[in-house]
Amino acid sequence: MLINTVVMFLQELLPALLLLSTLLVWQGSRLKFLLPVLLGATVFGLLLIASQFSRISDFASGSGLELLYICCYLLTFILLLLSVAFAGQPHWSARLAGLAVASLLWVNGSNLVLFLFVYQQNLFASPALLLGAALGLGIGLSVAVLWYQLQLELAGRWRMFLQLCLSLLAARQISMAVMLLVQTDWLASGPQLWNSEWLLSEESEYGHFFNALLGYEATPGLMQLVGFVAAFLLLLWQSRRLEVEK
Repeated sequence: MLINTVVMFLQELLPALLLLSTLLVWQGSRLKFLLPVLLGATVFGLLLIASQFSRISDFASGSGLELLYICCYLLTFILLLLSVAFAGQPHWSARLAGLAVASLLWVNGSNLVLFLFVYQQNLFASPALLLGAALGLGIGLSVAVLWYQLQLELAGRWRMFLQLCLSLLAARQISMAVMLLVQTDWLASGPQLWNSEWLLSEESEYGHFFNALLGYEATPGLMQLVGFVAAFLLLLWQSRRLEVEK
């Protein structure tokens, strides 16, 4: 139970934490605009989703949650794109960035709510569960802080590094949306391009990190790669003039 909970929390929180740390490198002193929107939208969205779990799950012939997650991933990408597009209006850019992280947390947070309050009936009666949640959160925050410091250092030396990181994280959202569309048979995956499980397992520590960063999958299909590359290039072009805000 302890190990499973640690892995679960790390898998669900790391994507949002990496995205948030990257946005903080870019936004700099705009935290006072980003944070209230992030917290408010996250809490409101999760409460709304949690209150409608049954209806959402039954929607679209039982694929309601997958459809919701697809919409959230697409919304995250769109909000990141808009945040970059409105870089000349710092207050709006920061608020849009906060909404982007909140939209991603609606996906990951929903999974954690399901895990904690639906599948685990005696949440507070299990010390291992609470300890695992704390450890998973702590490890995720530690990785995010290290990622933030690395980006801050490298972005100061190589301006394009921030654009690359932001573009990778944005493209991940499209990759995840395409993967869910394929899993629900709403989109053909195309031929499998390769199998890199022998080189980097999805279940390894690095596999989890690269999945959180760029949606790494050992056996990607053609449509997933096309979606990722298209989203990456679009965000990279849009963010070509971004600067690290001090």
